Amino acid sequence: MSQQSRNKGASAPSSLHTSAILDQAIAAHRSGDLPAAERAYTTILRGSRTHPIALHMLGLLHAQRGNFADAEPLLKKAVRVDSGNPDVLFNYANVLRALDKTDDALAWLAKAIALSPNFADAHLNRGAILMARQELHGAIAEFDRAIAIAPSSAAFANRGSAFQQLDRLDEAHDSYQRAVELAPSNPQNHFALSEVLAQLGRHDEAVAALERTVALKKAFPFALSKLVASRRQLADWRSFETEQAALDEAVEAGVAVDPFTFFHASSSPAHQLTCAKTYVANVAPERGAAIPKTPSPVSRLRVAYMSADFRSHATAHLMAGLFEEHDRERFDVSAISYGPDDRSEMRGRLKAAFERFEDVSHLTDEDVVKLIRQLDIEVLVDLGGFTAGARPKILARRPAPIQVNYLGFPGTMGASYIDYIMADRIVIPEGEQKHYAEKVIYLPDSYQATDAKRTDLSNVPARSEVGLADDAFVYCAFNRTSKITPLLFDVWMRLLTKTAGSVLWLLDSDPIARENLRREAVARGIAAERIVFAPHVPPEEHLARHQLADLFLDTSPYNAHTAASDALWAGLPVLTCLGTAFAGRVAASLLNAVGLPELVTRSLDEYEGLALRIAHDSELRTALKSKLKTHRSTWPLFDTVGMTRHVEKAFNEIWRRHCAGEAPASFAV
Repeated sequence: MSQQSRNKGASAPSSLHTSAILDQAIAAHRSGDLPAAERAYTTILRGSRTHPIALHMLGLLHAQRGNFADAEPLLKKAVRVDSGNPDVLFNYANVLRALDKTDDALAWLAKAIALSPNFADAHLNRGAILMARQELHGAIAEFDRAIAIAPSSAAFANRGSAFQQLDRLDEAHDSYQRAVELAPSNPQNHFALSEVLAQLGRHDEAVAALERTVALKKAFPFALSKLVASRRQLADWRSFETEQAALDEAVEAGVAVDPFTFFHASSSPAHQLTCAKTYVANVAPERGAAIPKTPSPVSRLRVAYMSADFRSHATAHLMAGLFEEHDRERFDVSAISYGPDDRSEMRGRLKAAFERFEDVSHLTDEDVVKLIRQLDIEVLVDLGGFTAGARPKILARRPAPIQVNYLGFPGTMGASYIDYIMADRIVIPEGEQKHYAEKVIYLPDSYQATDAKRTDLSNVPARSEVGLADDAFVYCAFNRTSKITPLLFDVWMRLLTKTAGSVLWLLDSDPIARENLRREAVARGIAAERIVFAPHVPPEEHLARHQLADLFLDTSPYNAHTAASDALWAGLPVLTCLGTAFAGRVAASLLNAVGLPELVTRSLDEYEGLALRIAHDSELRTALKSKLKTHRSTWPLFDTVGMTRHVEKAFNEIWRRHCAGEAPASFAV
């Protein structure tokens, strides 16, 4: 049926009439009245199906609404009838990019540039596509071309991001600085600059850049949480209570906040779930459905562990023994490593521990997903969550039928695509399950893996070698500075006041933090020299020096995790205060699994009182150390083989449930 018969004889608009309708359409489009604009463009196209401007503008309108699938055929037709118009080619390429047709998008952008060699935005968008595909050198070349034509904030910011990903931090800094100069009111530029300044160790400048970001836009995603994290890393507590309240308010208001930072600041599992869900919605929303699987004819279950930390890192030091102890007759175990290769002894040990060690640091998220599917992985264990270097967008594409959150991220990921979290009944009491998006696998002892093959502890330095007096009582708190709160520091300073000849032994993380902590001590009536800092040393030396301390003081609301395990392995009793969320209950889990529940307190008052009692009672200290020494080899905490068997039982059960068509459900091993 012809168009005329369908319209009962209506004639096509005249060219004059068409011009008037087009003017009306464009005016409506510019004013934001998209329905009126759409009606007008459609009217024109009824009369002239190949009207280039109407095709182009209606395609743009659909793209503006996010309807890229509807925009594509219109713009495809527009480029056929107006092939000499670089703007049409450019916009078609952008729609193809939005539809993940990046090869085609690059080709059409190249054609636009051929028609208009000084088309800076076309170079900019080619660079953005190449950067997303991890073709970073090619991306930088495109950004350089865009800058040579028309220097812009966007081009410099993108160039900075590419340099940052290549770890060329000085060049990244210079690019971001130019972006700030060209667009000083854009909070994104200040935020990006803060990130690279932090990586360069220029923490004061990073904080200043974050302050500018928040000043420009209070709700800028992650800026407030990064500012809070940066200040806490420096022990800058001048606005501690105000920032804490602002962080809680931001989460309740649905502002995107970094969950790992929030877990350091929050004692509420309910708020942590809200925070994680908002983060996921902003950063890594679900992009793939669960893959149905049937039992494989191959007897071995295919498990992969995914992490940025297969190197000399806390996660690796805890997990290495478990990887090695997996039963190879029943499990096919792979590593998916997207972090740096530090060429350490631990990296070599980990490579040997897996049947296949896939270094995917150079691959895009989509290519990593393809690899995991090619390996036919059945259980994918994510060891990073939302910690530094993590890539949750891989998990969001559902590369494996079962996905598990374990160890590295102490709390819920708030994501529908994470089926399970491995825990124990201390870190996640049964009544708290409602605050976790995942179903809970309860391991029988502590959830935390440990490595019974840790280094020999016999090479202990003299106290004088590490700046400790032989007759001092040494309170040790080898935790990150960001875990120390003013309230807890008050307790520690009272302990020093009440314990003659005592010192507090902390990790030396940053010169600014060091001076801030000493200043805070003096403000509380403690001489600065009673705060002793332990410099960074290799892991085996760090473990050995624990033996010079008398008592390990845990932090709250975020406990020592690997640090507590290190102390207990070295024979140093750990005193903790049981928190209300996963991150604040880990040390209690470890102490129960090593047979020292008497070192778990329920309030800071009880914590302070027990610390003083231990400090003033040498017989009690001796008894605790003796008990720990005996229990280290007889209690479950450091039973790596037993822990591995428990984890394997968990994997078998979640796979059985999956193959039986059962939905994920919480259970105990």
